[in-house]
This record gives sequence, C-alpha cells and structure tokens, in this order.
Amino acid sequence: MADQGARQHLGSYIDPAGQVYERDGKILRGIRPAFAEFYIRLLNTPSIQVMLGQQLIETVVESDGVEGYPLTLKHRKISPLSFCYEWPPLMLREAALLTLEIGYRLVDHSLELKDASPWNVLFEGTRPVFVDFTSLIPQDPNLLWVAYEQFCRFFLYPLVLSSRIPSKVVRALLLDSINGVTDSDLVQLLPAFTPLRLPWLWGRVYLPRLLLSLVRRWSSDRALATMSARLHPRAEARRAFFRSLQKNIRAIPLRSGRSRWAKYYADLETFFRPAEFDRKQAAVAHILDQCRPPTVVDIGCNLGGYAILAARAGARVTAFDTDDDSASLLYKVAHEKQLDILPLVIDVLNPSPACGWRAIQFPPSPQRFRSDMAMALALVHHLAITQRQTFERIVPALADYADRWLLTEFVPLDDPRSQELLASNRRDMSWYSLDAFTVALKREFGRVETFPSHPDQRTLVLCTRA
Repeated sequence: MADQGARQHLGSYIDPAGQVYERDGKILRGIRPAFAEFYIRLLNTPSIQVMLGQQLIETVVESDGVEGYPLTLKHRKISPLSFCYEWPPLMLREAALLTLEIGYRLVDHSLELKDASPWNVLFEGTRPVFVDFTSLIPQDPNLLWVAYEQFCRFFLYPLVLSSRIPSKVVRALLLDSINGVTDSDLVQLLPAFTPLRLPWLWGRVYLPRLLLSLVRRWSSDRALATMSARLHPRAEARRAFFRSLQKNIRAIPLRSGRSRWAKYYADLETFFRPAEFDRKQAAVAHILDQCRPPTVVDIGCNLGGYAILAARAGARVTAFDTDDDSASLLYKVAHEKQLDILPLVIDVLNPSPACGWRAIQFPPSPQRFRSDMAMALALVHHLAITQRQTFERIVPALADYADRWLLTEFVPLDDPRSQELLASNRRDMSWYSLDAFTVALKREFGRVETFPSHPDQRTLVLCTRA
C-alpha cells in the first residue's frame, strides 16, 4: 500500500514495472520487486548515466521511498507540461527524432524502448526530454522494435499527414491518447499522390498493410508467431532500422510558410537590439525589468518578439498562437539563441481542453500555463472585432493565465489594423473604448496602469492583482 502523502499520477496505471507518484513537489516512481534489480543495474551503467540529463530525464534513487516498493526513483520535475496536441509539427518531429536516437543508442546494450509515444516526451523550453525511465527494457529477440507500431501511430503517421493536410486536423487526432493515428486513418486522409512524393511510404505503410492482410487471411495466429520467432534481427539490422527511420522522419516536408521566414527573422532581430527599440518594445522591456516575473505566458504571441524580451529578462516563458508557422519560427529562434521559451499552438478562446481518462488525466491549458505574468499584446482588438467577443468575455479569458500581472494592449478603432478588420465586420462597436476596457480589467485586478505604446494611438495596460 503506497503512503498517503504520495499522489499517483493519473497517466501511470499500466506499467508492470511500477507507478509514478508526486509527493511534496517531487516526481517519484515506485519500482516493483521483480524489476528493482534490473533498474538499479541500469542506473549504474556508465553509458546510461551519460544519457541521463541529456536524452533521458535525470533519475536517481530516492532514499525516502514510496511505501510498498523496494525501490523508489526520483525524476527531475519539468514544468509546465505541454502535450503533443499543442505542438507545431516541427516539435513533434524533434520528439520523434529524440525517441529514435534513444532507440539507436540502446541497441548496443541489448535494450529497447517498450513505449514510443509523445506522451513520454516533455519539452523544457525547446529541448525534448524522454521522461519514462521504465520504458527501457531488454530487447525482444524476435522483433526489430516492439514499439514500432506505436511510433508510427503517434509520430510517423501524424507527421506524414502534417505534410499534406492542415496541422490542426492532425492535432485533433492526437487528442486520442490511446490510439493515435491508425494506418487506416492515414491512408484515408492522405492525398492519392503522396506516395509518389514520399516513395518510402510504400515500404512503411502500403506494402505491410497488404502483406499483413494476406497473411492473416491465409495463416493462423500460431503460424504468425512462428514466422516472427524465426527473424532474430542482429544488432546491425536494428541500428540500420533506426537510422532509416530517422532519415524518413527528417525527409518529411512539413507544411510551413518558410518563404516568409527570412522577413520574420529580420523582424525578430530587432528584439535583440535594445538601442533600436521603438516605444512599445522599450516600455515592455521596462515593465519586465521592474516586475521581474519568474514565469510569463505570452498569449497570441504572433512571431514571439515579446516572448523573447521576457526570456531575456530572465523569465521562463510559454508562448502560444493559433498560427503553426509562428510557433515553428519561434521554436527555431529560441533553440538557436538558447532562450527558455516553450512555443505552442493554442487558441485562447478555445483552449486545450481537459481530456484523457475522465477528462482529468490531462489538465486544460489555462491550468497548466498560468504564470506570474500573462502578456496579451496586439490581441484584444482581434478578439473583439474578428472573434466578436466583448470585454466581459475577453478579460476573464486572459486573467485565467495571470497569477499576479496582466500586461495587455488597447488598439483603438481608428488604428489602421482595426480599420482593416472592421472592413468585413458590420457590428456595433460603440462599446469598444479604453475606458470600458479599463473598467472590465478593474473587476479582475486591483490596480490598472497605462503606458504609451507604438504606434502612438495604442496604449499598454499593466494590471496587478491586489
């Protein structure tokens, strides 16, 4: 019986090796008696120790163990938690490549990953980390990789689909944390010409489906097991298998606005040159310097320039937008500049829902990404005009992410960008004013201050909870 102070993780329920708990902010994994010696030996293996803190989550033996287990491991806690249905395809690909690299490295130790799911990968800023230590098991001598089918359903097939259909469709499919994307889903959703552009799909998907169908039609389950037992793949074949998969993953041409990225890079470069800041950049940098928030969430981050300012001010930043290209670009820049920014694809008006078992296994995005400061710059007029939201609906949606401060911006109706949005909108906007916005903000926050922005007619608004 586990001790009362340890709360079992809702996603930890099928692993025969043990279970994951949280106690006093620590992530603990209780290991059952039959597996304790194996994982102690694994922790003492020099090459595995090298992987800890790099590809694998830092893991040590916990002296104050969870009651009922002969061995308790402690993992470094990663926060905040993001899930694959919030990642742009570029991040899903990085998680896939990490999983394959671990699989490749384990071959020399006659080990393998029994699970190849993005739910076992967390991003710490732009760095993916594999967190399921007990997924490392002895090799199955009869299979190239016991987790290959799962890898296809949660990595390979979603990435192939992301190259041909809108990524938001693929992310919706990934909400199914048990089944992912099946080969039937893939074949039905892919445009007919896709195998001509990715010819290796014939070997990875179409031919295996055909052969399996024929074998199942003419063979018994016992015959299938006998055929499998004759394989005994060698280490060379396993290594070649993982390298081939890595090559396939890298070759997938993910949909993106790469033609625009050169201009976007130039725009973002201005956020690294304080001497050239405009009034808005300077004001936001000053506010960040004065408040010093340890954590920041940038809502509707667009290209991510202000997320960059927050990270350079020392904050751990989560930044999200509805645009895949923006999130992918920010991921690339943050990775290159080594900034602590986690870029995601989320809609503030339709946030990631609570889902999984009983809709509590994976908490909603406002709960996971609530930060000391929330920023929502050049966003409110979009929500009010294009998305037809009122201040009474906008302010609570933003405040859900703000523990202490909300830094937002008011863009008046006579602003050129507002005029563009109004051209196709005939709503009565007479209620839309800075005074009305301030009144709505004061209902949620004790203090509201205004600062000049850029262009001049815009206003920055800093809200502080009492």
